Amino acid sequence: MPRTALSPTEIADYRDEICAVAERLFAEQGYPGVTLRAIASELGVSAMTPYRYFRGKEDIFAAVRTSAFRRFADAQEAASASQQDAEKRLRALARSYLAFGRNEPHAYRIMFEMNPLGDLSRWPDLTAQQHRGWEPLVRAFTAAVEEGVLAGDPTHLAHVFWAGVHGVVAFHLAGTYTIFGEDFDHVAEAMERTLFEGNRARPARQNRRRI
Repeated sequence: MPRTALSPTEIADYRDEICAVAERLFAEQGYPGVTLRAIASELGVSAMTPYRYFRGKEDIFAAVRTSAFRRFADAQEAASASQQDAEKRLRALARSYLAFGRNEPHAYRIMFEMNPLGDLSRWPDLTAQQHRGWEPLVRAFTAAVEEGVLAGDPTHLAHVFWAGVHGVVAFHLAGTYTIFGEDFDHVAEAMERTLFEGNRARPARQNRRRI
């Protein structure tokens, strides 16, 4: 009896199931340690089933990264839209970033600690989602500089701020705060304050004539 064809919705749903399992395995075991057989075993299906939905391991990993960056970009865009004030918007973006790293550790590791794919031209949607996650930050910094809140090149500032909050999340995921007795929120607040005050625009000094 021929196999019943799956609907596009059923295919998309099962791809999501495969990606959910794969995300955890990739984060826990690293890219080299995961096989399609292991993914199939976790799903309770035959070793060949994943090949009905993906061409191979690289495609699954690319789909997992794409999904992670899409969720991250959605969160960043929502945070950006929640505030009109330039500084409040940037603080909302920083807190959204920190929350994502804390709440989705598997996705975060795959997004920023793994990139075995090399040439990403084969997965244009992955590149598009990566840019979606970056653009709200650049737009927010551009507005902050134009409004005189911060000083400097917006793109450079975006990289500096991203590096700062990334470090907070990376230490959290590595268990560093537990080892040395620090608190995630305390460090995050200090980092946010340091980044803002270190790059805040200063009022120009007026030359005073001596009488």
